[in-house]
This record gives sequence, structure tokens and C-alpha cells, in this order.
Amino acid sequence: MLTTEEKNKKLTVENQQLLDRWINKMNEEAEKMNEATQFYETQKSLKQSRKKSSPLNSLEKSYRYSSIVLPKRASKKINVHDAETHCISASSTGSMFATGGADKKIKLIDAKTGHIIQTLSGSLQTITSISFNSTDEMVLGSCTDNATRIWSLSTHRLKHTLTGHIGKVYAAKFTGDSNKVVSGSHDRTLKIWDLQKGYNIRTIFTFSSCNDVCLMDQDGQTVISGHLDNNIRLWDARTGVGIKELTGIHNGQITSVSMSFLIHIVMDLIGVVRPLDGSLHIWNSRTGKLERSITEHSSVICGVSWSPNGDHLYSAEKNKIVCIWNTSVV
Repeated sequence: MLTTEEKNKKLTVENQQLLDRWINKMNEEAEKMNEATQFYETQKSLKQSRKKSSPLNSLEKSYRYSSIVLPKRASKKINVHDAETHCISASSTGSMFATGGADKKIKLIDAKTGHIIQTLSGSLQTITSISFNSTDEMVLGSCTDNATRIWSLSTHRLKHTLTGHIGKVYAAKFTGDSNKVVSGSHDRTLKIWDLQKGYNIRTIFTFSSCNDVCLMDQDGQTVISGHLDNNIRLWDARTGVGIKELTGIHNGQITSVSMSFLIHIVMDLIGVVRPLDGSLHIWNSRTGKLERSITEHSSVICGVSWSPNGDHLYSAEKNKIVCIWNTSVV
């Protein structure tokens, strides 16, 4: 007759086996969808050629970002939304940045003055992330209603609604050519959307709820994702294969990831060591070392974003406060 301890051990083994089977099944289903989509695209567009925007001169980019100075305090604080703020993103040209919140709205804000330029509406629930396309002609907002919406910045009207996730969409980003969108969801998947075709072209199973995504390159070929299980993962968007997993960095979930090209990764987290203290952590992406921790916010930080030329950093806390950080001068 089995003892209670032996029964518990047996139950633990059986639960792990069931979990492993479920994960394998989800991976197989995602791979089948990806194969079907790839076959359809190949047959439909063999003669289509992709237009590529000329990349920024690498020497110019290196010089631009090598001048970044780590801030010690915020240069400006502003109060934006009527309800909790949940996300923030700088525009591609640097002329503005945007925030989204529980009031179901996106606020467009002048980067120099901090004044609100426009309010975008149309979402049914909380805005969880924002992204501008490369020419600032469009802006998207992911939402807890399982959808991602795209607005035209010339008309301020809704242009696309991307549906397909079965859980809340916590993050989404445009690729550099503005033809695709990468989204991450509570349903433990990343999805890649083709805006010209109007549908999802790849699904990646990520093993954990995705809190945020960013692109390591402008083509969107390498995607970085931050997760509920405290880990950061790098993915090949073309194949859906994981490239690298960063584990053991923090004791709490990763709530935000942002890439400043060639220099730093910035993250805020809900952790055990510094729980909900509003600290901003700046890491060097080359060395992997923490370079600075700054406490300016009074509540948990929900998003961070670099300006495109690296001269400003923007951060938002849930308690409606947005901080503007000058990273070009001491």
C-alpha cells in the first residue's frame, strides 16, 4: 500500500508528464499552422518581391547611439490619462510619443513640450501597448479585448483590426517596412501579421504568457519577448525557432523590454528584491551588466521607450505619471 508521500510523488510525475504532452501538442499545432500558411503564401506570391527601405548608415547609427548618457533624474513629469496608464512608446521620427491606458484611449503627446496633440479612441478595453510605424503614418494599440488595432495618423481613424489571439494581447510592434506586425499575448503565443494580406502568417508558442515584445532588427527577423515566468527569449521570426533564453536574471516577471540599438536594453520588473518600487533598470546589451538603477516613479513602471535618436527616454507608471529622461546631456 502506497504512503501519502509516495502518492504525492507519483502525482507530481504524472502532472509533469501531462504538461509535457500538452506543450508538445501545442508546438505541433503551431507548426502545422505555420506550414500551411507558408505553403499558401509560396503558391500565391512566387513572383512578389519585397520592397526594402534603405537602412540607416551603420557608422552614423553607431555614432548617434554612442553619445547616450545615462540619466540620474527625470527632466519632466506629466499626468496624462484619466485612469491608470499601461503603456508608452516614442514615435519613429521622435516628434512625439504616445501613451495608452485603462480609459481605452491612446494619447499622442508632443515630445518637446509634453502637451497632448490628439486622443485616439475605438478600443473596447484597456490599451496594453503602443507602436508607431517607421514613417509615423500609423500607430497601433494592443488591447485586453484580444485584438490589436491600427490607426491612421493623418485621419486619426481606425484602419485595421487584427483578431486571432485567444487571450489578452499585451504587446505588438510594427516591423521596419510597416508591412508586418508582431504581437504577444496571454495565450502564450507570438503572432506575425501581414498587413498587406490582412491575416496572421506565423504563430510561435512561447511556453509562458508574453508581457512585452521588441525587435532586435528593423526587419523584424529577431524578436525579443519578456515573460511571466521571469525569462527573456529571443526568436527567429522567419522559422519560429527560439534562438536564446535568458534565465535567472530576476526573481519576478519581466514586464517591459526595449532595445536601444547597439547600446542598452532597458527593463522594469515586478520582483522580489525590489517589489513595486518604481525603479528603472538600465542594462548594457553588449556586456549584460546592470549599469544604473533609478528611482523616480512612485508606483510600478508599466512601460519604457527610447526616442529614435537616443536623446530621450520615456517611462510611464500605472499611477498616471509619465517621466521624460534626457539621455544626451549630463
